[in-house]
Amino acid sequence: MKKFCLAFSVAVVTIVFLSIFTHSGSPAATKSQPPAPVESCSCSAPDGSCSVNLECRGGCEKHCGPNDDCWAYCSGAFGVLGMETTLEIQNGTYAQLVSELSRISGKSLEFSPSRPGRVTNLGFKQATLWDALEFLSDRGTVRINGTDFELFRKLRKSLLAGDRLSFAVQNTAVNTFVNDMAGLTGIPFRVTGGRSMAVVNVELQNATLEEIIAKVSEQTGTKIVEDGAALSRR
Repeated sequence: MKKFCLAFSVAVVTIVFLSIFTHSGSPAATKSQPPAPVESCSCSAPDGSCSVNLECRGGCEKHCGPNDDCWAYCSGAFGVLGMETTLEIQNGTYAQLVSELSRISGKSLEFSPSRPGRVTNLGFKQATLWDALEFLSDRGTVRINGTDFELFRKLRKSLLAGDRLSFAVQNTAVNTFVNDMAGLTGIPFRVTGGRSMAVVNVELQNATLEEIIAKVSEQTGTKIVEDGAALSRR
């Protein structure tokens, strides 16, 4: 359950927090795994209205559709959106909220409120990071690692509505893909059969979310389930 409590007074906040990552492990390690090679991830819309091109380690997910509808992300970018978020702020500000969300997620966050105000009391209990970002997005503009959160909301809406879109997954471990889809859609997908590290390489035209999941399951020989019900292993 999510619980929200808030009040406002006048203030203007636009704040950016850089991602901070910490790593555990022995500093005296004598041998380390070489990093995954950098790969190009690109596509172009069939009507020439847009294109994307970026470099990733560990695969990517991309879509290029007509009418300037193009995006690409390095695999693993969406999984954090489903992480559980519990926090409470008393007599605080938007700046404190964004700071705490940035700390929890390890992502760069920017927020510009449409109606500048001061949050005096606010709490999230067993909510997801998506819920917290959506709360802010309803009250201004939110960017996560430089991308407007509204783009993610639009994509979730299309996927859950069963809209058809062109979609490709490149050199991505199936468990990473599944975590990304869970974070992006809010559906608790998980891998229950087969090799969770099997590599996904699929490219689909005019496919629904269900068809995308089914194709990934087929190509990797895994079983992907939602709420305990198997979606596909064909």
